[in-house]
Amino acid sequence: MCKQYARCGYRFIPLVNDWFTAACSLDILFLRRDQPGSLIRSGGDIDNRIKILFDALRMPATCDGVTEKPASGEDPFFCLLEDDRLITDFKVTTDRLLTPPGETRENDVKLIIHVKTQIVGLTNEFNPLL
Repeated sequence: MCKQYARCGYRFIPLVNDWFTAACSLDILFLRRDQPGSLIRSGGDIDNRIKILFDALRMPATCDGVTEKPASGEDPFFCLLEDDRLITDFKVTTDRLLTPPGETRENDVKLIIHVKTQIVGLTNEFNPLL
């Protein structure tokens, strides 16, 4: 399977992919050290932050940003998504990250992500009745 998803020197295995006819929904708890109401002012707006997160969860679309080769134990390289278009729904809740000063920087965040996968169709490869 990883031969099908090989690119940029990596052999990826996306857990949610077209081959499995799978999609997913995400429930994201976004914890940050900022004061309530300052999410947009200090760290960028939530739309851009979520777009960056979605890009990080998928295989790279191009090799432009991939500068390193796989390290030991990274073959195959598991990732959540083949493509971020396979996210069918998401919910984001923001709250304060309550860590002692000095343990995190002001712009550090912690994300707790619950992923719910779903089969969105059947192909001839998986349906013995077709």
